[in-house]
Amino acid sequence: MDTEEQLWRQIRVTDRMWEGPGQIAALEKVTRRVDALGLIAHRNEARVRLATAYLLGGEPAKAFEPLSLCLDSGDPELRPVFDHLAEAFVEDPRVPLADTLAVLDEGERLFGPMPDNRLIIASHLGTDADIGYEAPAESSRCGQCDTGLKIDHLLRIGRVDDAVELFSDDDYCSRQPHAMLAALMLPFARAGRLDDAVEAFRASYSAFWTEPAELGSLARHVEFCAHTGNHAAARKLVDRHGGWRPTPFGTMEFHAAAALVTDSHASLALEIAARFDARNGNSAQSRRIRASLAAEPAPVAVDLGSALLPRTRRMGSRLVIYPTTVEELASLAERNEDDPEFAAVMWERFDELLPNPEGELLARRRRAGSGGLAGATDPGASAFRRAALYLEEAPSRALTFARDAMDLFLAKFDYVNAARARLMAVWILAFTGDPKTALDLIDKPDPAGDNPEVQAEVLYTHGKLSQSFGDLDEAAFRLLMAAESFESAENTDALGWTRADLAELFLTMERFEDAADAAEEAVRLAPTARARALRNRAYLLRV
Repeated sequence: MDTEEQLWRQIRVTDRMWEGPGQIAALEKVTRRVDALGLIAHRNEARVRLATAYLLGGEPAKAFEPLSLCLDSGDPELRPVFDHLAEAFVEDPRVPLADTLAVLDEGERLFGPMPDNRLIIASHLGTDADIGYEAPAESSRCGQCDTGLKIDHLLRIGRVDDAVELFSDDDYCSRQPHAMLAALMLPFARAGRLDDAVEAFRASYSAFWTEPAELGSLARHVEFCAHTGNHAAARKLVDRHGGWRPTPFGTMEFHAAAALVTDSHASLALEIAARFDARNGNSAQSRRIRASLAAEPAPVAVDLGSALLPRTRRMGSRLVIYPTTVEELASLAERNEDDPEFAAVMWERFDELLPNPEGELLARRRRAGSGGLAGATDPGASAFRRAALYLEEAPSRALTFARDAMDLFLAKFDYVNAARARLMAVWILAFTGDPKTALDLIDKPDPAGDNPEVQAEVLYTHGKLSQSFGDLDEAAFRLLMAAESFESAENTDALGWTRADLAELFLTMERFEDAADAAEEAVRLAPTARARALRNRAYLLRV
């Protein structure tokens, strides 16, 4: 039988798991155990986290039950529950209207007015709403997200100039100002602020292009391209993200935008809108989608340039920042021929920027092989490059090539690149909903060669996977070893975030002295807001 402390630790560990089925299953199991032990103190915590996992993991309809079960306690810490309920209502037509309004009424009786959640629901229902509200201090949303909420509503009711006037990028959170920029791209273009429109596109797309939960914002990028003479770019975005299905609302928004360049999507958008209308008791969503489909293009064409290409790309635990010119891309790829994944990513970006090179650049591209596929004499490198090229569009195919590359590299005792191939396979498995197989694969005792950077990547990934399954001691051991390897490789950025991860892990384990030391080192290496917050929390708890 689990002890109370073990269950509390399990609840907190789920924060570090990847969003999706694995995190949901873990929280469902913990919640059942908490209920079986009658742990009232942990019940609400577990249920709020479970509801959040449902929202972020693509199952918003399931969030209503655990949240509604929290409310009979009257716990003042539960005020943010109503923010989750409002979001679940908007995202999924299976969340009941009458019950949502009844719960919101009860919440306001207990905790006072909730104009933010009233605005969200009113906007979705197409009814009048107060746009001059002041966000309640108890809201779980930051100030930027509250501003974004108001901007969205002003845009829906046609007060575009007022929405543009409200925009601010002074502060940052996980969604802002990127979601606001996505909403304002088209208004900027219609107002003739073309540079602002392109920069808004570039910044917001770079922030969201790998986030399925942000499909609604990505729909605005498709819409922007379709209305500003960039139909080819719009179709590319539809191809790139069209298979994502995070929530019914996000899917509806994306189909509506895709219909501007691909006819088959209109009926799909209207079909989902009809489901919302049936729940809402009006035709507001269908009217909104039809109006979107009939909207006039912006009065001027916008040259996106390279804005469609994200500035960054995540490769395992590494964040790659792309150079800005084809010459720099080619040079970086050539200098990193011993890292096939990295080289393939650089050449892929080269091909996107310059599909028909000439002269010296053409010769260099040919020497590298067309897309890294032709002309590669090493079969392991060829398989690895194929895996890198299929990573976004066909992850299952990329996984097959990554496994092939791993075996081919091992057969010729190339342990460094075998480890890189194994890392790629592990990350594909982890992010496609199979973290258990990912952990089994990273746990294999295959050598990682004598490259400290690659050793660090393997250790870091092993540590994060162990943490996601609740094995905190193993996670701490692996992350400490990863930090030593990153230090040997003189990778200061990676060492900084690893120290911050260790500080967060030690806080969870209630090793406050170790947490303070790790956080202090993280601040010294990379003084981010996260590192400073971890240091302050560690010092407070240590005292």
